[in-house]
Amino acid sequence: MIDLGSGTSPIEDPYVAQLLDTALRKDGFCYITGHGVPERDIQNIFDANRQFHALPQGDKTAISINPTHRGYIGLGTNTTLSSSVETPTRPNRSESFIAMQQVDPDHPDWGTAIFGPNQWPDSLPSKFRVDLESYYASMECLARQLVQRLAVALGFSFETFNEFFLDPTVFLRLLRYPIYENNTPAGTYGSAPHTDHGFLTLVAQDMNGGLEVCSPDKGWLAVKPIPGTFVLNVADLLSLASGGWWPSTPHRVVLGNSERYSVAFFFDPSFDTTMQPLGSANKSIENKQSIHYGTYLMNRFDENYDYRS
Repeated sequence: MIDLGSGTSPIEDPYVAQLLDTALRKDGFCYITGHGVPERDIQNIFDANRQFHALPQGDKTAISINPTHRGYIGLGTNTTLSSSVETPTRPNRSESFIAMQQVDPDHPDWGTAIFGPNQWPDSLPSKFRVDLESYYASMECLARQLVQRLAVALGFSFETFNEFFLDPTVFLRLLRYPIYENNTPAGTYGSAPHTDHGFLTLVAQDMNGGLEVCSPDKGWLAVKPIPGTFVLNVADLLSLASGGWWPSTPHRVVLGNSERYSVAFFFDPSFDTTMQPLGSANKSIENKQSIHYGTYLMNRFDENYDYRS
């Protein structure tokens, strides 16, 4: 549990930096509190999540995910084939709504990759979009703060990662996981074991649980919901930048006796960023492999989503 001091702790606070390094070096995951995101925004985004998933199926499929990865992802249309932990035998049992960063039609890459319009359900009032955009703005402020704090935690200047986020790639995903039923086939997950493809992820959980993290020495551990917190995890590109000092830890969602709602905020670099190991103050780097984020992202989408086939 890492307290950011309700947003008042200096970015270069060595105490917070040490806590981040200790937690992420061990698990690649931690809880964040004192984050400064208004409770109203959090309540509104969960209300919006439930409102969207309560819509008639036809209303949701009317905005099925488009070629630039925005809209509704239905049950059974996402299979985590890129998992490094185990080979899934069944699609994920979840459904979700995805909105991304605003992209204008005059963008030079408009209509390609992830550069396109968000989709909004016609059957929900304008408050739905307003609440999502308010939450998005609050979370982007928190994520940009964390990008700087993470640089300090690795022993660098707080500005080290800024150049990678001039035009960040951002996913706001409203997720619903159904109840586990007795006839659910074996090997079915809400989300099969995987690592996240980008830089950092911030997850708000309801109180029903289901998120689990793979510990190298203890196996699968439950990430119990704690009110007022976000779960922060290291994703693949941040792990790469740290030279592997911080692991991109496999995690999964198991189904339970109650349906589960969560809100995931993925804050990733600009599409054309090439990331390479920068290491940390505590670790020298031997493997200098680099990854072009946009290529890596699209390869993951091609592997995992039915609409890409």
